Amino acid sequence: MVVGKGRAVRLSPELIVEAAVRIAARAEPDGLTGRALGEELGVDRSAVWRHFADRDALLLAVGDRLLAMAVERVPDGLGPREVLQELARSLVEVFEAHPYVGAAVACRTTRGPGEFAAMETMLTALEEIGLDAGSVARYQRMLADTVLAYAGMRAGYAALPQEVRAADERAWAGAYATISPERYPAITTHLPHLAAQDDEAVFQTLMEAFWLAVDATARTTPKDDADV
Repeated sequence: MVVGKGRAVRLSPELIVEAAVRIAARAEPDGLTGRALGEELGVDRSAVWRHFADRDALLLAVGDRLLAMAVERVPDGLGPREVLQELARSLVEVFEAHPYVGAAVACRTTRGPGEFAAMETMLTALEEIGLDAGSVARYQRMLADTVLAYAGMRAGYAALPQEVRAADERAWAGAYATISPERYPAITTHLPHLAAQDDEAVFQTLMEAFWLAVDATARTTPKDDADV
């Protein structure tokens, strides 16, 4: 127990992670520092590091909590396909809403209950679809890697200053619209369609590609293999 701002605060790893998630949602750079957490919790910054070995350990704990949040957003009572679809969408949304942490942990293994819950959810759903054991593992990895990569990219973009994002979004009507059609004929031809794509269309196309692969494998999986 430590005293902060005239009151006793019983610090725990869970309390610190909850505070870190709130800070991460503000999309402030360098939010996961002892100073920021101390101010959020009303304690001396040194108290934070009695519960975490270093900043990386804290980062992984917060990232694991984001994974748990994504799993918690998946409604009960859905079929296996809807579960995977909702989990993928929730993960992208949670990482984008906590951009600095999302971008930092997208390529990491958090090794915590949030990651375990996400993996259990994916593996169970793929089993229920009817894939054999080897395919379940392969498509879980495919889905996780694809969605985490996309979520990390969206988080990284969300962390950019507003003026930088605005400049990037003007590129289709700016730099791309003025390139030489002789030198870049394919870009010139497809520019209207390229400019019309949005994040939702890209996400849906990623998931459609995943389902095409899963369905092709499921059709060729003997029932006995799927039951192993």
